[in-house]
Amino acid sequence: MPGHLYKAAKGWRAIVDVGSDPATGKRRQRRIGPFKSRREAELAAAKAVSEAGTGPAGDARGVTLAEYLRNEWLPAREVRGLKATTLASYRWICEAYLVPRLGQVQLRKLAPPDVVAFFDNFSKEPGRGGRRRSTRTIALTHRVLSLALSHAVRAGVIARNPAEGARDDLPRGEAPPERAVWTLEQLAAFLDATVNDPLYALWALAATTGLRRGELCGLRWEDIDLGAMSLTVRRCLVMVNGVPTESTPKTSAGQRTIGLDEATVAVLTEHRRLQEVRQSLCPTGFWRADGHVFTDDIGRPLVPDNVTKEFLRAVRRAGLPQVRLHDTRHSHVIYGGSEALRDLRAA
Repeated sequence: MPGHLYKAAKGWRAIVDVGSDPATGKRRQRRIGPFKSRREAELAAAKAVSEAGTGPAGDARGVTLAEYLRNEWLPAREVRGLKATTLASYRWICEAYLVPRLGQVQLRKLAPPDVVAFFDNFSKEPGRGGRRRSTRTIALTHRVLSLALSHAVRAGVIARNPAEGARDDLPRGEAPPERAVWTLEQLAAFLDATVNDPLYALWALAATTGLRRGELCGLRWEDIDLGAMSLTVRRCLVMVNGVPTESTPKTSAGQRTIGLDEATVAVLTEHRRLQEVRQSLCPTGFWRADGHVFTDDIGRPLVPDNVTKEFLRAVRRAGLPQVRLHDTRHSHVIYGGSEALRDLRAA
């Protein structure tokens, strides 16, 4: 939609492009509102654009799906303030899956059979590791396409959403392979084998709390109360377009407080001491710390992808079956976490 929405004191308003002044050629805009809800403002703005003969509904009747995704829908998602991770996921699905296969189709000519045919072919293509597309990948791709086409309906570009008409005919993809999960004994063996590893405190915290990789990398000392033997998850560090980016947990349930056992508190206390030693040895002006618990040699937060690589190396050195760092979270859930580990290692 040319223009934008904004929240005013009395409700939602919109500023929309309504063409150019015939005399001067300058851009003209119209303010409309207020409206009780954002949806009402969106619908009114789409109607105003359509009536003015501008935007996708008026001057781009032959717009392709690729053009609409890149020029209208994705920019509109960015304006709405989506999380960087969500927006990056949308962009990836559009550019990697939708644009190469459906991008040349005119939006007004896209029909449910076209969408069904696309997903039939898409489901048979090899994905990562040569396996067929997973059901999850198919569902996510359909969701992104459906969201974009629903936006086009509200903007008056198309009358109905062809992805919705194809929902019941989506093929099922290949089930994901079963992930290996360490036994409690293997998890304990890994911790014993990595006790002198620079990232031992991170491995121990993952094993005893079930924290995710991004939560571990985003953890700050202000989130940990060693005296009260607890930590609070408030943020995470995730990769967005190859760049470490701070974000918040996806849901309110993701922001939580977790108890720590005495052994984990001791590990974190020693880790903090060693971090302070590294800082004291760092040349003046080179320490870049901003309070993260796990950092590199000059205090910067660890890059999540690098943590994964270090974990895989540590697993190989320990001679244990290959698992992902995330799989230690599953071991924590299955076997009861820190208490079970403590009992095993004390036996």
